[in-house]
Amino acid sequence: MNQIHTPDEHMASGEHGQPFEIIINAEAFQVREKELTFRQLCLLAFPDGQFGDNVAWTVTYSDPHGPEGSIVDGNTIKIKKGMVFNVGRSDKS
Repeated sequence: MNQIHTPDEHMASGEHGQPFEIIINAEAFQVREKELTFRQLCLLAFPDGQFGDNVAWTVTYSDPHGPEGSIVDGNTIKIKKGMVFNVGRSDKS
């Protein structure tokens, strides 16, 4: 199981008490953050991920206690225990 650590300033402003599990591309991750950004989710799914004009990213989610949806670059999402994320990347060339 993966444990997520983001920059200290993000942790200080938005940390949950105990870590809890979310799923990204069928892999379990332990997180403490109340929110994650689009890019953080992309990099959790693809640690070697690059952003640029030639790469298209998609992030969709389902919340067992709420809605389903998607987020785009520049957005954040409130993280809840049991959320499931599907992150995809494709080459535009």
